[in-house]
Amino acid sequence: MPDKSVSYWSDAKQGLRAVELRAAGFEPAEAVKTNAVVTIANAYTNAHRCNNRVRRIADLLVDAVASTGGQGLLVGAPAVSDALTQGTENAGYSLVSRDLMADCMETGHHAHHGNAMIVVSGCDKTGAAALMPLARTNAFGLVVYPGTSSPGRVDFEPWASKGNNLTIMDYMEASAAREAGRVSDDELTSLQRCVMPGSGTCGAMFTANTMSTIAEAIGMMLPRGASHPADYDAASDIHDDVKNQALASVKALYRLMEMGVRPRDIMVRDAFENAVTTAYAMGGSTNLYLHVLAIAREAGVPFTIEDIQRIGERVPLIANLQPHGVYAMVSLHQVGGVPVVMKALLEAGLLHGDVMTVTGRTLAENLAEVALPENLPEQDVVFPIARPLAAPGNHISVLTGSLAPESCLLKLSGKSLEDGEFRGKAKVFDSEQAAIAALRDGSVIAGDVVVVRHVGPVGAPGMPEMVHLTIQLQGRGLGKEVALITDGRFSGVSHGILVGHICPEGAKGGPIGVVRDGDTIVINPNTRRLDLDITPDEMAARMARLVTPALSDVAESSVLGKYRRLVSSAHYGCVL
Repeated sequence: MPDKSVSYWSDAKQGLRAVELRAAGFEPAEAVKTNAVVTIANAYTNAHRCNNRVRRIADLLVDAVASTGGQGLLVGAPAVSDALTQGTENAGYSLVSRDLMADCMETGHHAHHGNAMIVVSGCDKTGAAALMPLARTNAFGLVVYPGTSSPGRVDFEPWASKGNNLTIMDYMEASAAREAGRVSDDELTSLQRCVMPGSGTCGAMFTANTMSTIAEAIGMMLPRGASHPADYDAASDIHDDVKNQALASVKALYRLMEMGVRPRDIMVRDAFENAVTTAYAMGGSTNLYLHVLAIAREAGVPFTIEDIQRIGERVPLIANLQPHGVYAMVSLHQVGGVPVVMKALLEAGLLHGDVMTVTGRTLAENLAEVALPENLPEQDVVFPIARPLAAPGNHISVLTGSLAPESCLLKLSGKSLEDGEFRGKAKVFDSEQAAIAALRDGSVIAGDVVVVRHVGPVGAPGMPEMVHLTIQLQGRGLGKEVALITDGRFSGVSHGILVGHICPEGAKGGPIGVVRDGDTIVINPNTRRLDLDITPDEMAARMARLVTPALSDVAESSVLGKYRRLVSSAHYGCVL
């Protein structure tokens, strides 16, 4: 148990503290008996499906802590849904919210004299923010995931063959296909009604589930906690698996306190390597680069973008999940969840089995009774390491080159480029909206490279996701024929020939700012290069004449203004 058994609460009979406790509805005499004050950090909102179940879970955790002799105190934080901000003028608030949430959780924990913490995560940035204050404060703690959305189904193709595995990606791509006349109004309406029957985060290996996977794989979440459905339908209570995880997490927290095991005992370098390996094997989002770097910094673990590349390039893709595969996250849960993937990786020598986890046991001990994919009843959700969906090196790669002197990320999602490279003519835009307008009027054709610049962490500010642009490419059948490069970022939903996180960004004088319409751009995953096909002398001349554009107008005192002044490049995780 914690040494400082909540000094504020143990002194509750003394003067002002007793007054404050009574006024807040606590009984000072009972407060003296409290064995631990547990911060229940949660980003609750009723504004969107991702985090609208979080308060129910938080209240359940408070009750469970009380039944164990402790006091759970709620600490809130804003929860930004990318689904509500993507493609709008407020898209920059999404990534910005990650660090703001972490700050809120740290502040509430210390200000309320907490000595342990359970963080309820949720939508994309919440998953990263959940781990950051745990690593930063090193308070006894762990993460509970509110769950992913249950998938839907329809009875017409090309979606009927997916069975009960439709996610928001299917609807978004169908919506773009409807604009192009490839889907009927009735089909789109049917998808809209059926694709998402209840609450929860986006339903496959998109960023929210990537981050829940990382929390579990790094050892800060109980096994099978990353994949459960949030509920049964929109009108139901939270799913029984969520309830069971929440109650088990309280027991695990007390066990960690008894053992003296803190987050930094778990979040060691080998654990970060495990997390990256598992996320790659499952086809995780490019956002993992930003968030893993930020979490590692909070944990005091030296970790670089090159480290992630080195780890990821040796990992085959074995989980058959959207966007690269056909299944929803709930299908993975039904065959055993993330532990099945990790067991395959451990047996292949790709994981460190001796790291500690929040169960109080090592990773290898947690996985001892888990079946290998090939030993499960017939299924094609998780493939054996010997027969992967894609060989190593065909998911996310770090590139450099004349257009990305620091770095950028290529996302192929298990696919390969038939000719070994993509070479195309640039169509240059200074916003996602302008690029989408060009797609809609037919200005972008097969063989083009769409360039969207000045949308990085400083330029936007906030580095918005270009998801609606990637959805338009897929919906119009151009996903394999048009590449997209940007100093912005992508949603986990995004797939195709995508290069993001270009550093330095355009707003900081990066060479993406000198690209002109008609220039030839070369993307080569084999040499890990992104280049503008002009002579070095021409590149030098263009860079000498480069004038960075005026930054978008945001108030200096606003959250976005502060972020613009403080944020590092994506090369370092957009840390503050």
